[in-house]
Amino acid sequence: MSGQKSRVSSGLSPAAVLIATFLVSPVSAAHGQSFTPAMVRNAYACIPSIADPPDEMVQFRDGKYSSTSIPFAEMRATASGVLSGKPAVLTEIVWNTGGSGNWEVVALFRQIGGKAVCAGVYWPGPDLTDGGTMVGKIVVRNSKVYLYGDDALHGRSIPPLIVTPSVFVPCRTAVTR
Repeated sequence: MSGQKSRVSSGLSPAAVLIATFLVSPVSAAHGQSFTPAMVRNAYACIPSIADPPDEMVQFRDGKYSSTSIPFAEMRATASGVLSGKPAVLTEIVWNTGGSGNWEVVALFRQIGGKAVCAGVYWPGPDLTDGGTMVGKIVVRNSKVYLYGDDALHGRSIPPLIVTPSVFVPCRTAVTR
């Protein structure tokens, strides 16, 4: 095969290959940049106040945060897609304030000026279906967010809670970043 390149046929048309590449690629933003779930792992994210506002915007590092008032916060389930016609990344954030309970929100991120910016949060807990206690998986499809509950105690699959971008509320901080 001197001077010739080897070519393997997949049996797929060029259009099918293009569509498959689009479906598995990170969400594309303006100017050819990609907005990926990895970008939110080092972003500021909203940790809602358990009592009265203001909420806190905290800097995550590799998907984790801790302080004296929030000893544990972690980004877990993450997904990307298009919501309301714009690229979005969503991640479940679980945190603890030092007591016996853990708290959870799903945070919506948008790309602004090349950075991941927390655009809002949603408390899914009371709305999860069929006894789900935490979000185990997030899927973005047809401008909707599918939140699959996790029931680790019983090891069963739970139908998703389906929400639209309208449920995400901005962080209520005294100072915004």
